[in-house]
Amino acid sequence: YFGELTVGTPPQKFNVVFDTGSSDFWIPSISCDSVACNTHNRFDNDKSLSFVTSHVPFSLTYGTGGLMGQVGVDTVQLGGTNVSAMHVGMATHMGHFFRSTPFDGVFGLGFPKLSRIQADPPFYTMVQQGLLEKPMFSFWIRVGRNGSPAGGELVLGGVNPKRFDGKTRTIPIVRKMYWEVELSGLLVDEYSLPNLSTQTAVIDTGTALMVLPANDADIVNQYLGAIPLFNQYGLYGIDCHRARKPTVKFGFAGETFAIEPEHYIIPVGRGRCVTAFAASMDTTLDKWVIGDAFLRAWHT
Repeated sequence: YFGELTVGTPPQKFNVVFDTGSSDFWIPSISCDSVACNTHNRFDNDKSLSFVTSHVPFSLTYGTGGLMGQVGVDTVQLGGTNVSAMHVGMATHMGHFFRSTPFDGVFGLGFPKLSRIQADPPFYTMVQQGLLEKPMFSFWIRVGRNGSPAGGELVLGGVNPKRFDGKTRTIPIVRKMYWEVELSGLLVDEYSLPNLSTQTAVIDTGTALMVLPANDADIVNQYLGAIPLFNQYGLYGIDCHRARKPTVKFGFAGETFAIEPEHYIIPVGRGRCVTAFAASMDTTLDKWVIGDAFLRAWHT
């Protein structure tokens, strides 16, 4: 899921992922000669009258790849709002993962402690400039046929009550780095799964699935009737047409949030399906990462 914004004066267009799992804003630079940069829009700072250079280097590493470059400051426009003096990472080298991504860059919505650019995250910049009605944002993410993305909506400064039913529920943040909350349990058809290794979960719009420590992923998928797909990046295969398709309920700080099979059983073509509960390749992961598969069910 990604959206459009512009950088500079006159504006240059970019598609970015609005990512709660990171805190920095970056786009490819015109100075980048990586193959990944050549397949995306690149920012030409020499053509922007409002650009200010800082000569500060930065590097970022995601679970899927890394990049490096220099930090600049420029005007950014998104959703009809002009934001002045926003710190922008201009990538001069991008890893191969980004070669085929449909987005150009990332707009981080995490907390300042997570920033690798060592500057205020873009959302904080908007709040400090008094551009938002409230210091909050909300996501409405849709799912299309066969589990494919179907667009959505990001509201900066509030919520759109037309996008959800019922009352909103507030979950305390464990620490202001990620959007990390207490994970109080998981129910599969009202059965509480035992021996889960972690006690917190990160709400991450930049992750498509739900990424768990390997042992937890094994436990959850066993109860769902899924089996590991070897050499498939921690994925588990499941019968697309199996009769038993239980409701899965997450416990976050004592509040319960349910998702249905259409949210966690994902078709991958040729009559095959995988679950949205993937095992992390990172053996040091000590929390669950709750991505779009969950957020499609809940306005957040």
